[in-house]
Amino acid sequence: MTAAIRSPDSPRSRSTRKPAAGPAKSKVTSIAKARRAKTGPVLPNYSPADEQANARSSASVLKVLPDRQQQPVWLRSLLQVQRASSVGALMLLGGALSLYGLTVYGEQRWSQDYQKLETLRLQEQQLSSSSEVLKHQLAKEAQNPETGLAPQNPGDTIFLQPAPETRSPLAAPNSEPVLKNRAGVETPLGY
Repeated sequence: MTAAIRSPDSPRSRSTRKPAAGPAKSKVTSIAKARRAKTGPVLPNYSPADEQANARSSASVLKVLPDRQQQPVWLRSLLQVQRASSVGALMLLGGALSLYGLTVYGEQRWSQDYQKLETLRLQEQQLSSSSEVLKHQLAKEAQNPETGLAPQNPGDTIFLQPAPETRSPLAAPNSEPVLKNRAGVETPLGY
């Protein structure tokens, strides 16, 4: 409980003070009566601090609510539909946001990969064009008689005899069938 300090000028202290004797007494009581008429009667033992304490004590009292009345069936079903629809709406919203995020992320990745692909295609074109330029320059240089290069002639082809095979004792025997070409060179069937 809180205690309030009352000033000597408060209405309660004025009303409880003993008035001086004589003509001043009637003047003080008439002033007190005039104040009571304006503000209402002054209650004994009343102060704003007491009112606050009463409000606090009544606020600390636990009030028991009455039993919940049964709601009609149609109202309960509507409430259940509302709950279900709000859950469904939240799920749809989450799904839509997820789908949107995946779409944006997928498009972003696709555009990055497409730019890489275009860069690689450009590099491929540049490499093939530079390769063709080099081939053209070599062909021009080959036509120049000062280089000492001569055009190929099938009659000038040289066939070499293979060296005899020396097998190591650890090597497994070759199980591939071998064919001989026109020049007598053995060629495996895999070629």
